[in-house]
Amino acid sequence: MSIVSPEQIVAKSHNAYRRFLKRWIREQADEFFPCRLPVDLKVDSNNPSRTIAENELLLKKSKSQRGWGYTVHREQIRKRNFGNNLFPKSVTIDTLDDLLRLTNNTDHFEAVQSVARQVRQSLPSLNDWLISHIHSLHQHADSIEGLVRVTQFFIENPFPDCYMRQIPASVETKFIEKHRSTLRQWFDLLLPLTGIDVNESKFARRFGLRDDRTHRAIKFLDLNLQQELNLPFEELSLPLRSLATIPVKNSTIFIVENNLNLLTLPAFRRGMAIRGEGNAVNRLESLDWLSDNQIIYWGDLDVDGFLILSRLRNIFPHTQSLMMNHETLLSHEAEITSGNETTPTMPTNLTPCEAIAFEYCLKNNARLEQERIGQAFVEQEISQLSQNDS
Repeated sequence: MSIVSPEQIVAKSHNAYRRFLKRWIREQADEFFPCRLPVDLKVDSNNPSRTIAENELLLKKSKSQRGWGYTVHREQIRKRNFGNNLFPKSVTIDTLDDLLRLTNNTDHFEAVQSVARQVRQSLPSLNDWLISHIHSLHQHADSIEGLVRVTQFFIENPFPDCYMRQIPASVETKFIEKHRSTLRQWFDLLLPLTGIDVNESKFARRFGLRDDRTHRAIKFLDLNLQQELNLPFEELSLPLRSLATIPVKNSTIFIVENNLNLLTLPAFRRGMAIRGEGNAVNRLESLDWLSDNQIIYWGDLDVDGFLILSRLRNIFPHTQSLMMNHETLLSHEAEITSGNETTPTMPTNLTPCEAIAFEYCLKNNARLEQERIGQAFVEQEISQLSQNDS
């Protein structure tokens, strides 16, 4: 068995450095040095020449010869085939400088110190974050000042309702986008509840920034309602924050998934249609006026469509469905295609008629896309709805 080599000591020194960082960031490193390394120093009595060579190499690259690095502690021992000689007893790293030079981490530790110092001075509540991210702190050395400035701005101005590049934090225009992962961690820890939309996963929307939000297509089904709201076009698209400012009252709002179906909806007294955008339908929660108007949801007749309907009812319990029943499925059997083969449990909020249709779609992996429903059938159903409403 060979005595530990200088290269093996360096490898173990890297492990020691990681242990040191964990203690240092907790301010518990005062007694870390001297650090004893767990190394194999057994002497092979059957191979004196190799053992002597290994011992000499170990000493040659030690601190006693180079002025820095690991220290070899020896003791006088009498051994067969060696006589009475000094043999390695233990290997230690005695100072932080020795550890940094041995592992080539001088610059790394300076970067870690810089990040930790600035965070603790400016954002002391992030101390636990520093501890849990000690091994990646060096990656933020060049950006830490900007990260602190941006975070302080959001603390002082929660939900600022501006674009990223408008934040007066003296950072480059794409800085926040580049560092959104770290900023999200910090914001979630530091910002008040009023500064976080916990239902949003996208960074900008979660923290109240404006972004290039996808516009929602809308269509007015009543010219009088369009004129009442002083909007010049029958069809248009707007971001949700703009839609939220429209004072819609005493109206029926159709939420439709397919764009062509939305555009071909027939006239309806005080009617207005909005594109639902599938799983993003929950973002319509920002349209407060939906709570005060009748809502009609028309989506695909499949498992996903009923899940979306259920989520919409979680927000607006008064939502009604249109053409999402077993009768519609039976009357369009030739148009039914295969679904996504998902097997969710029965959604909450479904009516008995909707639940029957959901179970049929689930059992048969069936999908009836709304664009496959004939226009005559659509107009007939909406006409019946109009009569019931009058």
